[in-house]
Amino acid sequence: MMNNTFLFWVLILVNGVFGVDADEVKSVSVMVGDSVTLHADVTEELRGSNIIWKFGDEIIARMNEADGNPSTYDGPGALFKDRLKLDKQTGSLTITNIRTEHNGSYSVDIRSTIAKLKTFQVTVHDVVESVSLMEGDSVTLHTGVTKIQGSDQIVWKFGDQVIPITNLNSAADERWSNIHLNDQTRDLTIRNIRRDQSGDYKVEANTISMILHRKLRINISGE
Repeated sequence: MMNNTFLFWVLILVNGVFGVDADEVKSVSVMVGDSVTLHADVTEELRGSNIIWKFGDEIIARMNEADGNPSTYDGPGALFKDRLKLDKQTGSLTITNIRTEHNGSYSVDIRSTIAKLKTFQVTVHDVVESVSLMEGDSVTLHTGVTKIQGSDQIVWKFGDQVIPITNLNSAADERWSNIHLNDQTRDLTIRNIRRDQSGDYKVEANTISMILHRKLRINISGE
């Protein structure tokens, strides 16, 4: 009996300490009202796994290996009511219409023949950065990314429309012929800015180390 008990605790320690592949914490910075997807990165070998999402210590979503059906929960004080979506294929969790009270640490625990743990630190901002310019000025809007890696995704939007950039120096739409993207950071420079380019700009970045949604408001006045 003593030997069996000892073996039981050894197996728990091996699985809990040595059997979990823990990634670094991924930083997530978004604006109030955004929808953001926290990617579980479930690979083919992990499909059909047991998946548990937590906000702090509270379980907010799970998918069991037995039935593969995703379930979401309202969380403490119904904090996430009608806001969570768990993707059945990827195990990724989407939070819609995010609020400042959703700031905090999120984690996903994926367990199958191997185990994987990912953690996300989510910060929600409710203040839009604003800059005032004169017509004809130039301005650079920063992504916050220091250097683009091969798999990084950066998208610039004006209002709700994606700015149609075909390469680093031009856009498919003549309206945006005065823009330039930095090839290292994807910072967006607008030269000789016009009145019709006044409004809200948004950058959405998904890199190895962070998810970033940032909004900048440009106000343009005449001479």
